[in-house]
Amino acid sequence: MTAPEPPPPGDVPPTPRSRTRRAAGFVVSIALLALAVGVVAMRRDEILGSLDHARNAPLWMLALSVALPPLNLLLIGSSLWFITIRYGRVGYTEMVSLVTSAWLLNFLPMKPGLMGRIAYHKRVNNIRVRDSARALAESVAMSVVSTGLLLGVALLLLGANSPWMVVTGVGAPGLIILLLSVFFAARSVNLGRLGAAMLLRYLDILVWIARYALLFELLGSPLTLGDTVLVTAASQLAQLVPFVGNGLGVREWGVGIAGAASGATQAISLTADLLNRVSELVLAVPIALWATARVARRLSKRSAQPAPEASQA
Repeated sequence: MTAPEPPPPGDVPPTPRSRTRRAAGFVVSIALLALAVGVVAMRRDEILGSLDHARNAPLWMLALSVALPPLNLLLIGSSLWFITIRYGRVGYTEMVSLVTSAWLLNFLPMKPGLMGRIAYHKRVNNIRVRDSARALAESVAMSVVSTGLLLGVALLLLGANSPWMVVTGVGAPGLIILLLSVFFAARSVNLGRLGAAMLLRYLDILVWIARYALLFELLGSPLTLGDTVLVTAASQLAQLVPFVGNGLGVREWGVGIAGAASGATQAISLTADLLNRVSELVLAVPIALWATARVARRLSKRSAQPAPEASQA
């Protein structure tokens, strides 16, 4: 007989303290975002020139800027799938849909996407809350490790002039993770899954590097690859801040400060990440809305059935 566990977070009213903390985080993120927009507006002439440069960019660059955000969601969903299937049965498409939907919902106050995903796993996949929390902790740990690796590479590559040196430095951690994944997979399926999740998390960061390299290029202020890695590391650290959803506001200023330290102006750097947000609206948001509807339909069908007993673990 399993020990009793708390009900899904989605069924537990948040405490006044947690509600206040999350509301304050949302207010702070909106204030930071508004401040970033204000700084950009004050440098209107500089920004208009950069936007003219972007309008004249090749079509493939514009297309890639809106295609890469959904790729990030796919990589994160795939990584979390490898982590979560160690605790219960979850379909791959189902997991990617959940993560994509949660990403969109986490922009709202109280970050309902995260809590909703845990409650969904409990109700539909019969995955205990404690196991979902453990999977989340493992995912966050992988993000911290990946960002730490990226930051270490960025610091080592400061001032590097050779593109091959930068490519080798950025790619080396991924190759090491791949080799370790194969090594561990030969000894344990679960260790192999964790290795695959870690590799996908690092690939996600490489896509972020491509996004920032592309955006600064579009604005006519290209960064060296080493500086782009540094800007990406700042972006990833900002997204680990727990009290704001998806690093809203904090990420813009992280990129603004890191970009200014890398040779671009602060206004251009802030604009680059504001455009990064805008690029997500084109494909990522419609895909997330579709994913949210898909998850809601599945949950509705499941709610019509009796709740399953808690799984043994």
